[in-house]
Amino acid sequence: MKKDEPIMDGPKRMQNELMMMMSYKNLEQLKLLEPEKDNIYKWNALLLPSSPPYNKGAFNLEIDFPKEYPFRPPTLHINTKIYHPNINERGQICLPILEAEHWKPTSRIDTVLQVLIATINDPQPENPYIIEISNQFVNDPKKFYRMADAWVTRYSEYRPTDAELAKIAKRRKKALMNK
Repeated sequence: MKKDEPIMDGPKRMQNELMMMMSYKNLEQLKLLEPEKDNIYKWNALLLPSSPPYNKGAFNLEIDFPKEYPFRPPTLHINTKIYHPNINERGQICLPILEAEHWKPTSRIDTVLQVLIATINDPQPENPYIIEISNQFVNDPKKFYRMADAWVTRYSEYRPTDAELAKIAKRRKKALMNK
């Protein structure tokens, strides 16, 4: 491989971004971030939104990086059903920052995740994935929040407490040290 080939830049940059994010305090609503075993190109995390009605649940997030990262954007999926105008039934998320025409190789994943968290907490009806839900959000917010709340109650993951998250992190750290 040539020294300037993009595939060589991806894994090192991803490792650096992962290490930086694991020590980050700015992403309080993103927990249990880690790559899949033996695959730096796929990360998983737990989203803990802060705004109602989403603040009552937790949502599994999957981040898939292309081999050409950072020259191509990652793909984000929420693997927990959520009633949201910017997220479709397959968990795909409408975030302009991830569109090819807006993506810049200097963009970092922590910025992408900050935009994602902001979008989940404050839906963006001007960038809908599902137009009907977006129209409901704008024209009948009470009905939108009732539906979103019902979906959180029915489909969201258990929302761990801070103490439970600390225990999980401690177990993971101990397991890593024993490898």
